[in-house]
Amino acid sequence: MLWLPLVVGVGIALTVFQAEFREEQPSWAVLLAVAFTGVVLLILMPEVASVVQALTALAREGSIGSFYLNPVLKTIGVAYVTSFGVQVSQEAGEAAISAVIELAGKLVILIIGLPLLQAIVQTLFGLLGL
Repeated sequence: MLWLPLVVGVGIALTVFQAEFREEQPSWAVLLAVAFTGVVLLILMPEVASVVQALTALAREGSIGSFYLNPVLKTIGVAYVTSFGVQVSQEAGEAAISAVIELAGKLVILIIGLPLLQAIVQTLFGLLGL
């Protein structure tokens, strides 16, 4: 948790720098923002791994199989990757590309969740005797 103030401080400083830099070199400003995001993501990877391990342990304790946990973890990953792509596209001023990335992310999340939805519907039909 001690890394959070550092990330916020560097992010604020970079934002102030970007406001001036964007007018002179907009393409480099976008690349600098992407680089900052990439470095932060690399720093956070161990934290993400510990969260996945905690969720896996919790699922084991609750006797929840990987059939139910895997789609949840994949959906979270797709949501974060999609959000990153959308933000980078918006930062570059490409609203149309941003919208396509968002649509693609939503579609992938729907595809990931479809087997889980089918299992839930089949269980409900079984309980209702249909």
